[in-house]
Amino acid sequence: METIKKLSDRQIFYRLILLILLSCLYSQPLVDHKCGQLPQEFHENRNLNWGYGYNDLLSDLYVWGQSPYVTIDSIGASVQNRAIWELTISDDPGSTTHSRVYIHARTHPGEEEAFWVVDEIINFLLADTPEAALIRSQSIFHIVPMHNPDGVELGFPRENANGIDVESGWDDNILEPEVTVLQNRFIDLSFVIPNPIKVALNMHSAYACKRYFVYHHENGTSENFTELEREFISGIQSYYPGGFEDWSYFVSWTSGTPDQYPESWWWFNYGDNVMALTYEDMNCSQAGNYDLTASAMVRGVCDYIGINLSDIDSELIFPEEYSLEQNYPNPFNPSTKINFYLPKDGFVSISVLDIKGREVATILHGKQIAGSKSVRWTGTDHQGEILPSGIYICLMKTSELILKRKMILLQ
Repeated sequence: METIKKLSDRQIFYRLILLILLSCLYSQPLVDHKCGQLPQEFHENRNLNWGYGYNDLLSDLYVWGQSPYVTIDSIGASVQNRAIWELTISDDPGSTTHSRVYIHARTHPGEEEAFWVVDEIINFLLADTPEAALIRSQSIFHIVPMHNPDGVELGFPRENANGIDVESGWDDNILEPEVTVLQNRFIDLSFVIPNPIKVALNMHSAYACKRYFVYHHENGTSENFTELEREFISGIQSYYPGGFEDWSYFVSWTSGTPDQYPESWWWFNYGDNVMALTYEDMNCSQAGNYDLTASAMVRGVCDYIGINLSDIDSELIFPEEYSLEQNYPNPFNPSTKINFYLPKDGFVSISVLDIKGREVATILHGKQIAGSKSVRWTGTDHQGEILPSGIYICLMKTSELILKRKMILLQ
């Protein structure tokens, strides 16, 4: 009985310590957090990398890397030594005259909606359209789709592998690896080259279920910067009427400039020369329209940095485009149908990649005439062997572009 009593006391002690630690971690007033209050279910459902994990990113990197306009580099590593990847999108990434834009997402792992906006931004920039071509010819976009890969894989809502919220750790005496990586990259691109960053967007999603930018009050910036902010935010709003809240929806820095955020670093080091803002997408079941959001953001950024997309004759935008529809059924077993459309005759390749980006099957390879087409995949590899359950990528290549869709095979 004495042994049982000692164990019980020890359990009670450990539980008290755990409660104290959790209280310290989550007792801060969250109503003022720019991402909003963290719902209870986010503490209870810390799993499954929030629906888009590091391996998913590696697969997408492989697909994006097929574009001649993309350079992909590791700019450093996380606590658990996962590479932090950056895409550079431009016709001339080494230009000393092109305007630069920096975008990073998934600092808070549980805010995966931010990634889907970034995903559509990448798709917009890589598209075979006159608009995208003009943007690539006059700018350089640097994009980090997953800033905190450890937190994503561990299923944490806002923390890295050390349990630290790296969004608000930019003033710590000892910086977390993820902060150091991004800060060093900012320095490389801002203080070394003659054409520094002009716009820096920190992508998040908020539980208020609204789309908005975190506006910085003149008490923490300057009167000139607030005018530039209103111009920038209103410009983006104009491309998606009703899609974003007004610039005044979330006003921060009313009592001065905080030290702990990426935008704080930008302000202290670069002032109003860089439009550094946090964007909050919708983190709720009503989230969506990521393509409209991304299009508005890219167009607004272009206006701000002086790329005039209105110069493009709308008649030059292709009335008919290539398309790759989502396979049906999905998930599937044993086979699935893939529909696609070709606006003109040409070479087409449709292949299947596994989650690591390796080609496992070729469905179609050869010249096709224009029109609506369909192919079927039976879940087998090059040798006709049945593949295991999992996520696969359907990759369609033509002489002009690359399209992709995710498929789920259930065996």
